[in-house]
Parts: sequence; C-alpha cells; structure tokens
Amino acid sequence: MTTKTKFVCWLAVMASLAVIPGCWTYSLHPLYEANDPHRLYDPELEGKWETGDSDCAACILAITGDAPSLSYTFEFVDPSKKKCDCATDDSPVPRYEGRVLQLGPGRFLDATPIGDAAGQGYMAAHNLFKIKVDRHSLLLMPASDDWLCANAKPEIGECIEGDFIFTSQTSVLQDFIQAHAGDDGLFPKPNPGDGLRRVEETGGSK
Repeated sequence: MTTKTKFVCWLAVMASLAVIPGCWTYSLHPLYEANDPHRLYDPELEGKWETGDSDCAACILAITGDAPSLSYTFEFVDPSKKKCDCATDDSPVPRYEGRVLQLGPGRFLDATPIGDAAGQGYMAAHNLFKIKVDRHSLLLMPASDDWLCANAKPEIGECIEGDFIFTSQTSVLQDFIQAHAGDDGLFPKPNPGDGLRRVEETGGSK
C-alpha cells in the first residue's frame, strides 16, 4: 500500500523489530470500547525513545501521556534541528494518539494518526502493536501478516496482496487478540538488541 511507504522513520521506530518496513497490521475498528475496563495507563511509556538503527539516529520518538483520559501522544523530535534523516519527503512527520490495553497476558497499543498526519494521506486506521516497556527499553511488536493470512478466519479480517487488515468489530477483535496474546506465531519474539532505548534527560529524569 502506498501509504505504508511514506514514513520510514515511523516504521523504524514503531515496528522496532527486524521486520520488513511497512509490514504492520491495520484495523478498521478500534481495539477498545468507550469506558473499556481493559484500558490502562502506564507512566513508564512517557519520555523520549531512540532507535538503535543508525539510519534513524537523528529521530527520537517522544511520548507524552494524559493519565485522566488514559491516552498518549506519539511524535518525532529531531535533536539536531535538521530534517530527520529518515524522512522520505516534505510531508509532516506523523503524530499519533494511542491507548494501551491489557488483554490476557499481553499489553497492546492502538495508535491512530492525528493533526496534520490525519490530513496528509496517512491511513486513518488503527495500528496495533503488542508492547513491552520498562525503565530503559520499549518494544513495539506488530502482528505477523504472514501468520494472519495463513491462520485467521474470514470473520477476523482480510488478506490483500500479503497485507492483513482486521475488519472485525471491537469485541471480536479483542477476543481474538486475547486468545493469541502469547502466541509467538502472531507476535514473534524480538531479537537481542531490538526495540527502543530511553533517552535520559539531564539529571536522569524522563
């Protein structure tokens, strides 16, 4: 899909695994309901994160949070004040709003484009990741399109030229994700060194 090729830096950071750029999975419906009891707020996500990819060394993912609304904002900052080396064109670097859920043994992020990104051709869909975060590292693991195309039933979604799109309603999607939350086929285990590193602020604060 052409929209998947427009933001290489976002791919390098959000996919944060050794996968082919662009191979994450979209959902037409959110992973959460209004007042969903699965939603949670983890302050460990807040802060600045850098990728180990030398091609994106100038790009830092900044995550700010709002505890009352159980939501986060994801955007890029360029500490060099220059055009991010990972940008593919002059389009605005995308900003996303995210929500975290606990489904079974796993935690998951649902991120959607906001602001300029929502109006610049970025797919207005829900980007789903399994997440792991601690004081020093952040992993954002996209689902495997190959696994979904081979194993998911038609009521879950559709495989289009190797890209899988979740089309099921939220309740069905939650049940499916929760049932496979610990499945290494759907969410492959990361390799050593994958993920993002926290950027320590002066004095060691976030």
